Formats: sequence, structure tokens, C-alpha cells
Amino acid sequence: MIYQRLLRLGAAVALAALCGAAAAQSYPNRPLKLVVAFPAGGATDIIARVLAEYTGKRLGQQIIVENRPGAGGNIGTEAVARAAPDGYTLSLCTIGTCAINASIYAKPGYDVERDFAPVVLVASVVNVLAMNSKVPARTVKELVALAKAKPGALSYGSSGYGGSPHLSGELFKQMAGVEITHVPYKGSAPVIVDLRGGQIDLFFDNAPSILPHIKSGALRALATTGAKRSEELPDVPTMEEAGFPGFVITPWWGVLAPARTPPAVIAKLNQAVNDALKDPAVIKRFDEAGLRIAGGPPERLAALSKSETARWGKLVRERNIKVE
Repeated sequence: MIYQRLLRLGAAVALAALCGAAAAQSYPNRPLKLVVAFPAGGATDIIARVLAEYTGKRLGQQIIVENRPGAGGNIGTEAVARAAPDGYTLSLCTIGTCAINASIYAKPGYDVERDFAPVVLVASVVNVLAMNSKVPARTVKELVALAKAKPGALSYGSSGYGGSPHLSGELFKQMAGVEITHVPYKGSAPVIVDLRGGQIDLFFDNAPSILPHIKSGALRALATTGAKRSEELPDVPTMEEAGFPGFVITPWWGVLAPARTPPAVIAKLNQAVNDALKDPAVIKRFDEAGLRIAGGPPERLAALSKSETARWGKLVRERNIKVE
């Protein structure tokens, strides 16, 4: 009896492997969907559209970018977690959806380790502390002095609870010992509109979406959050140089597929994205946006997600940050 069960189990495993291999051989035979859990116009959307165009060429199929914003990225990310594990619905995850939201939200609707299969780490970037021209502070030191003189009077925008702009603001408040009012939005684009209009005072935004406004002179950059100065803003100090040792934040993006997606399909996706990231046109467009290309095996994304979840969970607990 036991022997027969083992035979049936072995046959089932072999059949599943054959089916997975067969699926990978014909994959993809129709367009794919890359879900961006944030509105159009932000850094995640910018990256997704470049990635979709050039990865699609490698796969021989169109990759359609679908924006499904809401709940700090949870709505779109959960939709992918519940999608068929066939490699046709993917998520461009962020440091927020892949690492921070697990601590911010009591019920984000998904568990990254349980519900997803990592595909590839795409890129990383620094955040830029940007100010509107009405704020009379031209250095981080002057900003801290202004915030201490008027507790709660200044405001900082974020692209939503749990994203790196939100946590950058909270880390700044903690390290500087100041009180600045948090104003959450649904994505980076509307924050920038209000920042330029003077409705809010500062914003720690991902470089790709904020750089054009800084270079045009519409906004002022006070600092960046990298370990070294940004090549795009060489005259702007890092937060560490501005007097905040350890204030290093490098937001990142990765591609996820639903759990139980066949390994052969994951391997094909991983190869296609890695090849796209080596394309000179992609390198140029990412460089212009201040992005640092990553790539590598799926395990690289899995390891980063795990370590970042631990790091930001600590800050969330210390600051008692919760979705209001």
C-alpha cells in the first residue's frame, strides 16, 4: 500500500514537472501584464514602462503596464498575489510593498514570502529632500532650526503610508528631534503639484520623479539619502554630510510573480529582465533618471526584501507608525 502511494506521488511530481516544462517552452504566447500599485507619473510607473518595453522585446510579447493604486500599494499588489500563477500577471514591487507595508498595515492583504515568487531585483535609487521656494531654508541645518522654532508648522508630503518617502520623513523627524506634519497622498505626482504650489513644504521623493523639477529650478534640493553624492546632483550634500550619520536610504524595485509560478517560467522572466537591463537604451534612460541598475538571480531580491523588512519594521515600532 505504502509503495503504491509512493509510486502515485512520484508520478504526480513527474507530471507536474513535465507540465511546468511544457508551459515554459510555449511561454509566453500572449501579452503579459505588469501591475504598478501606484498612479501614473511616479518613479515606479516610469521604471515599469521602460522595463515593459524592453523586456517585452526579449520575450516577443507586449507587456501592458496597469496602474492599480490605493492603500499604499496594497490593492495592486494583492491583486497580483491572487492572480493565476502562470507568469502572465506580474508586480513591480517597491521597498514599500515588498518590505515596509508588512509593518505599517495590520492586514495588507498579502504576505510577500508566502504569496509571491521573486523574479529579479531591477534597480535602486536615492531619495531627494526637496523644498518649495517659499520655505526660508537653504540647508538641512536651517530646516531643522526652522522646524524647532515652529513645531508642527511645517509639513512633508508622501506618496502614501509605508513608502520610502513616508519613512524618510519619519526617520528625519526622529533623528532631528523635530515635529513636522505628515500629509499622505496617493502617489508622487500629486505631491509634487502641491509642493510646487506651496501647499506643503518638503518631500523626500525618489530621484526619477523629482529630478526634472529640481533641474528646472521649480524646486530646491537640500540633500540626498545615498551613501555618497548623487551624480545627477553633485553639489547637493548627502544627509550624512548634513549631520545625520546613518541616514542612508536607497529605495528599490523588483519584479514579483504569484507563488507557485513554474520555476522554468521564473527563469525565463529573470533572463529576459536581466537582458533588458543590459540594453544601452535602458542603461541611458535609467542613468538619466538617477537609477542604479541591479539585476541578478531571484535570490538577490528575496534576500533584500527580508533584510529591509526587518530594518523598517524596527523604525515603524519605534515611531509607532500606523495607518490612520
